Amino acid sequence: MKKTVNSIARKTWIKSFVLSSLTLSSASMLSACNHESVTRVEQGVLSQSIEASGELVSADTVSLMPPSIRRVWQYQVKQLAQEGAEVQQGDMVAQLDTSALTQKLSVKTAKLEATLQDIETSKLRNAKKLEELRLGLAEDKMNLEKAERKFRLSDETVAAIEKFKYQKDAEIARDKVNLTEQKLVLEVKGAKQREAMLMGDRQKFAAEVEQLKRGIQSLTLIAPRSGMVVYCNDSQGNKIKEGQSVFMGDAVLSIPDLTHMQVNMTIPEVEARRVKIGQELKIRLDANPDKVFTGNIIELGAVFRNKNQEVPLVVFDAVASIDEADTELMRPGMTAKISIDIANEKQELLLSLDAVHYDAGQAYVFTPDTFSNSKQAVTIGAIGKERVSITSGLALGQEVVLP
Repeated sequence: MKKTVNSIARKTWIKSFVLSSLTLSSASMLSACNHESVTRVEQGVLSQSIEASGELVSADTVSLMPPSIRRVWQYQVKQLAQEGAEVQQGDMVAQLDTSALTQKLSVKTAKLEATLQDIETSKLRNAKKLEELRLGLAEDKMNLEKAERKFRLSDETVAAIEKFKYQKDAEIARDKVNLTEQKLVLEVKGAKQREAMLMGDRQKFAAEVEQLKRGIQSLTLIAPRSGMVVYCNDSQGNKIKEGQSVFMGDAVLSIPDLTHMQVNMTIPEVEARRVKIGQELKIRLDANPDKVFTGNIIELGAVFRNKNQEVPLVVFDAVASIDEADTELMRPGMTAKISIDIANEKQELLLSLDAVHYDAGQAYVFTPDTFSNSKQAVTIGAIGKERVSITSGLALGQEVVLP
């Protein structure tokens, strides 16, 4: 009887121990579940953005470049105003080398002076030659008159041979007068032609001298308006500097309007269909990332290109305006990070991006249960920076376990 009582007591103790263990285990599991981080499915507009890089430029920039001078294609920069300096309209901002044009001007000026001297010499020579011909013509006419008088006054008392001689003398004198008159006419005509040629040379050299003077003057680049000096880049992307050679059509420097700034962006090709004119964006300058500026896309490039030779990424260009540009902070050439807002304002079920897992391309989440977490397949819509939209698999307000 005593053994039976002990056996019953032992069984009772074992059952109590097992129940206590199960209770403690369940409590531990529930406690563990309660300590897991969870989030809820919410409803709202998914914030989506495209990240891009860009460079600040002025929407209204006056660029200064070498002048167009005949037979001159390359210019050397001798002097530049300090970059960032504030200049007034009419100030000299750059000086290009004038030595080659000055040498040409010296040669053309010498030719012009020689031509002017030739004109004066030709006038004196022509006047002298014409005077000589006129005197000769007068003398020939006198001789003709004498010969004709002798021939007219000869009568029967004059021998026939003598009369014939008078007749021949008169004819010779007449021919000489005609010849001298022709010489005079030709000399006058020749003098006019020589004068016309010399006057043409004078006009040509004078025009070339004046053109060279204007060219030399144009090699001094003058600020067309007040503003800040910004150096332009050469074909290698480096800033123009003193002593460097530039070619016709290359911009040496610019004077931007800092009150109208915009940003030139490069956007990856894969984002082309999601970018539209008018979209809002946020701009953070690399030099001051804490300050955020807003703007809108105002222009989209029509041509796709490689970003550069080192990075074979296909991109397209876009331009955005900047609201309330900071003239004290912003400068052309500054780099910036741009975030383009592409949200569609549609109300959707949203979930934290961290709560979504993937297995062989299938998205799933863990939902909390009494003793463990349940794996729940979901369908993902658009993906934002921090949250995703859920199109199926979860309900509004449902809890989801965070990792």
